[in-house]
Amino acid sequence: MIFASDLDRTLIYSQRAMGLPPDMAQHLPVELYNGEYISFMSKKSLLLLQEVQQLAAFVPVTTRTVEQYRRIFHISANIKPKYAITSNGGNILMDGEPDPVWAKKIRQLQDHYLNHDDLLRRFREIASPDWVLREYLADNLFYTVIIDREKIPLELVRSFGREIASLGWSLSIQGRKLYLIPAEINKGSAMLYIKDMLSSAFAAASGDSLLDESLLKAADYALAPAHGELYAAYAGSGAYNFTQESGIAASEEILRSVLEVFRKKESTREYMV
Repeated sequence: MIFASDLDRTLIYSQRAMGLPPDMAQHLPVELYNGEYISFMSKKSLLLLQEVQQLAAFVPVTTRTVEQYRRIFHISANIKPKYAITSNGGNILMDGEPDPVWAKKIRQLQDHYLNHDDLLRRFREIASPDWVLREYLADNLFYTVIIDREKIPLELVRSFGREIASLGWSLSIQGRKLYLIPAEINKGSAMLYIKDMLSSAFAAASGDSLLDESLLKAADYALAPAHGELYAAYAGSGAYNFTQESGIAASEEILRSVLEVFRKKESTREYMV
């Protein structure tokens, strides 16, 4: 069995996402950047995650680049997952290093979408310094654009998103970041690759953003927190299951739920044997 989960605002939270300063009696720092702890997990979530790991392979999943993922020291040093999905599915780390077989598959996809330079040239035709603060090519796979959310012309940008969809690219806005990502590079495909490699019959998943949709759809059981893009888009629609809790408390609810599902699967398997 596999538990594939998004990290930011699903299992780990910045102080801004928490909405209050971390309480060191309840939270542990998990990410260090420029000498400062910037992301946290609840201690209860860490204990629950350890219980999950006794029943299933935990696979961290993130849109972060490989370098940004490695800043989350607690996962690599203490949780020690064998596999991790980074770069929105563009990289799969195996024992901390990129899987060359997956990397080759991703390179072969480049013929299926408009090349990076042409895509960026099209984007700059609608972009303005008024709302585009910075842009960079992440892991040579997709563009991350730092934006002024209050000044972005949403209708123009959404129209651009529809235009590039026919060219093999997708557009997603998450807070202060706008992502331009080849549609075939996604978290769900990467998770299915690991599931197949492990010959796993069952996968549970969690995530809060629209970039997590492919992951949730590819899973056998999925639960999303009651906050974020997915919740804003689908709450009440029945498209996804959401937690009762929101914020960092949602991580504990997700892990309790996943643990219960895994225990039921395990007991059913033992009964069948």
